[in-house]
Amino acid sequence: MQASPPESSANMTGITSKSALSWTALVAVALVMLQLELVFSKSINWDEFFHLSQIHAKLRGEYVQWLQTPHVFLFRWVPSLVPDSINQVIAIRLMLFPLGGLTAFLIWDCARRLTDPFSAAIAALSWLGAGYVFTHSFALRADIIAAFLLTLAMWSLIAMQSRYWALAFAVFLSAIAFVATVKSALYAPALAALVAWRFGELHNWRWAVATAGLVAVVLAITIMVLPSSVTASVTRVLQSSADRMFNAGLFPQGQFLLLQIAMAPVFSGIIAIAAWSAFKGKIAAPGWLIIGLILPILSVAIYRNAYPYFFAFILPPVAIAGAFGVQALLKRYAYPLVLSVIFIGAVVMSVIEDRKFLEQQRVVLAGIAEIFPEPVHYIDDVAFEPALPRAVSHFASGWALAGYRKRGEPIYRYAMSAAPAPMLFRHGYALENLAPDASDEQALLVEDAKALSENYIQHWGRVFVAGKNLQASQAEREVQIEIPGLYTLEGATLTIDGRQYIAGDTIDLRRGTILIGPVDKAGSTLRWGDNIAVPTTPFPTGWLFTNY
Repeated sequence: MQASPPESSANMTGITSKSALSWTALVAVALVMLQLELVFSKSINWDEFFHLSQIHAKLRGEYVQWLQTPHVFLFRWVPSLVPDSINQVIAIRLMLFPLGGLTAFLIWDCARRLTDPFSAAIAALSWLGAGYVFTHSFALRADIIAAFLLTLAMWSLIAMQSRYWALAFAVFLSAIAFVATVKSALYAPALAALVAWRFGELHNWRWAVATAGLVAVVLAITIMVLPSSVTASVTRVLQSSADRMFNAGLFPQGQFLLLQIAMAPVFSGIIAIAAWSAFKGKIAAPGWLIIGLILPILSVAIYRNAYPYFFAFILPPVAIAGAFGVQALLKRYAYPLVLSVIFIGAVVMSVIEDRKFLEQQRVVLAGIAEIFPEPVHYIDDVAFEPALPRAVSHFASGWALAGYRKRGEPIYRYAMSAAPAPMLFRHGYALENLAPDASDEQALLVEDAKALSENYIQHWGRVFVAGKNLQASQAEREVQIEIPGLYTLEGATLTIDGRQYIAGDTIDLRRGTILIGPVDKAGSTLRWGDNIAVPTTPFPTGWLFTNY
């Protein structure tokens, strides 16, 4: 059941199709060039560091789950060709960058088949320049990969001649997108609406029941055929998502939704117009189809991780529906004016992007490489140095932190008693506050916080190394060494296990208890490593990531 597109809405503005085409091409090229500059200048997001760390973990032979990690299998070759972590992220961004343009093209081709080419063009370009879409659609995440696959699935349902091949292709693409990220399930209302629209007979309840039964049989057969390890992984991830992703109340990230609406006035406007027109029955398409395409965005009301990057993923079906709103918009505003507002919005987003963070990140990573010229395990929140192995693999924030506190296991202390982790990178609330109140739900467990505060000393900015600051004492006392290795003595002369050492001496300490003292009134310090370097470049002040 194909819709019959009305005459070009560009004619409603009094401009020629040739002029409209020129405006469209000009704004499209400008948006692409502005976004391409951000690929090289936007700071690396904390999650981009984490996703790159998964690639390095796989290369080291560590286990990385196959579900929700398409980047690991697509880009595992990048570290062998690109020398440092930041440039590796930028290289992968460059490879993901075209997917944003391809997704915009698919939005246009879907929308033009339902409306007209020029309304579709504004819908597609308003998505590409829509606030967080503009600044995050090229990020090293699974989101743009899944968004492209799901938009291609929607395109197949709209454009392919054979309904049954279209359905099969859409199911195949949706399954791959689901493997890329399980939140692909949030596209269900849009895909279901398109299937019902394409298969008009599904309006008959018998057809609907029969189709649902067929889908259930196919799913049952698939579950029986797949290895148990695969189904177990899917079940585990789905249960984890159900437990944690939708239990944070209404609009858990509502501030980002409000900012997205404000930063993309054209996109927000055409969606509102399309929804209202569908409700009033004033469009040349079934109102339920438009509502089905818009429904995925309502997931922000309950989805815990509706952070800025989420909008690049969830908005393509909404943009297709928005083309119906464009038709109404162009009855009042000129085509070049609407495109100009889209372009100006992207320029504003580019101008306000704080580009200092990327250079600060480079400074910190260069300093870490100077301190630790050989790979070491370390503890941090987000895998700030993706090439190094982390002692604790998850975040010390968000739902991961909530799950950790719910289990009540001191995993940081456990990690310290496993492979030596001589570096602690204190970034993020939980790792910056190591004297927490036991009731602080954003902090580490008290036992973990105590273990970290007692076994690491500041070395360079947020970089802490294993060590002990020993205060003056008149008697011998026992000191527990949790992180074995070679240590350098700093400060006053010190007796350790009956042997005297002077400043600059190195001592090979094993895990366990040592006997020290007395300690001179000037105090002494045991610092991990053999007189390890302290970078001469000052550690950058403030936060190391942008807030969006």
